[in-house]
Amino acid sequence: MALREVLEEQIERNQKNIAMYQKKLSFLSKGSIHTKKVNGKEYYYLKYRNSRGKRVDRYIKKNDLAIVKHELNTRKQIEKWIKEMEEDIKIAEKALGDRKKKNNE
Repeated sequence: MALREVLEEQIERNQKNIAMYQKKLSFLSKGSIHTKKVNGKEYYYLKYRNSRGKRVDRYIKKNDLAIVKHELNTRKQIEKWIKEMEEDIKIAEKALGDRKKKNNE
């Protein structure tokens, strides 16, 4: 198998994975958790920006706090993977571009 084919397959695979991960991100919580103390009790809020750019504070029940934390950590990891795959695509496309130039000369 030629290097060109391997790079093209890698680009295609990464693009499919990025699309899959972006779909997963749409179901995960986004933002950050903030704590407010009122009368000695702690209350947890998820703060994020909605689609119009307005800040939203959503109350989190203590029972749901671990779930939301897990979702935020998962989101962070998936965003890291997406970034790495996008960088790999750029590198592969650059290598393919360099190959095209050499073949034309």
